[in-house]
Amino acid sequence: MSEHAADTLVVGGGVIGCAVAWELARQGRMVNVIERDVPGRGATWAAGGMLSPLSEAACAEPFFRLAVESLDLWPSFATRIARTVGIDVEYRPAGKLHAAFTAGEAEALAGMQARGAGFGVQKLSGDEARALEPALSPAVRSALLVGRDHRVNTRVLGDALWKCAERAGATFRVGAGVRRIHARGARVASVELADGARIDCTELVIAAGAWSGNLEGLPRNLPVHPVRGQMFAVEPGPGGVRLEHTIEAPGCYLIPRESGRIVVGATSERVGFEPGPTAAGLAPLMHAAMRVLPALGTLPLMEMWAGFRPATPDDLPLIGAEPSMRGVYYATGHYRNGVLLAPITAAIVSSLAAGQPTPVPIDAFRPDRF
Repeated sequence: MSEHAADTLVVGGGVIGCAVAWELARQGRMVNVIERDVPGRGATWAAGGMLSPLSEAACAEPFFRLAVESLDLWPSFATRIARTVGIDVEYRPAGKLHAAFTAGEAEALAGMQARGAGFGVQKLSGDEARALEPALSPAVRSALLVGRDHRVNTRVLGDALWKCAERAGATFRVGAGVRRIHARGARVASVELADGARIDCTELVIAAGAWSGNLEGLPRNLPVHPVRGQMFAVEPGPGGVRLEHTIEAPGCYLIPRESGRIVVGATSERVGFEPGPTAAGLAPLMHAAMRVLPALGTLPLMEMWAGFRPATPDDLPLIGAEPSMRGVYYATGHYRNGVLLAPITAAIVSSLAAGQPTPVPIDAFRPDRF
């Protein structure tokens, strides 16, 4: 017996689910978001917030195009968030320094430089890199500056997108897990929650991140699995070390926040939903971070945490309509790039729901490719 009804149900209230819900609600749909925990407090909360297409895609198509299109949407996306709810999500187009300690590492960066047309890529000597970031280790022999590499504060972003979706009219059911999807003929009809309640719907968006593969009743088993990422943060304090750029080096990356805090990540562990953080995971991460930024070792350790990235067998997202059950759309499996891909994913799902062409080709991300 159905207790509720909505035009569109979105399963998952992370950065993807909230962005999709916001866009669909802006189209005038009655949207209900079902979130097993608290919106924005899963993978979104744990993420570093790098918006880095060049680092993430070694080939030009198709993922690279998707990532670049989404990066292009980010300035207006961040501005629209600020205008809607008055929150600065700390979107900063400040660039990233890729540091190299050895000739081999410098050679690897040359490959990135070769495909970096349009990204403001500059090769720097170690001294030139330290002129930009004085706290860099003297052992850094060269670096690559990628100007078109941006960042955002994910913890602020998650809360802001939740508020944006609500402002547009979406409602949220928090602390509710989805057990099963039910169909009527070849069309989605409702979802069944863990407590037995049912919610009718005419459209369903699967945006449950690493938990998407646990949903029952879909026409296919979604090959989405968790990849644990451990991170930590230090607080330099007034007058302490301050970074202007994101820094990436072998074994780690360091992301500055507007408060001065430095976020360091991240491990990549296929250990299921085993919780973290762990000493075994954080120790090499700390070592790698202190190698590139020696002063890090003297800074107060403020926080340690872990999250679960939603990965697929080919590490590409699942975005598109379910061919065997009308009304079902997938927006999951974004692995390390959910934050980067949130604007374009929302645009794609809203286009599909409206029966319009998608802003970029999505054949490579079809849910039935496995």
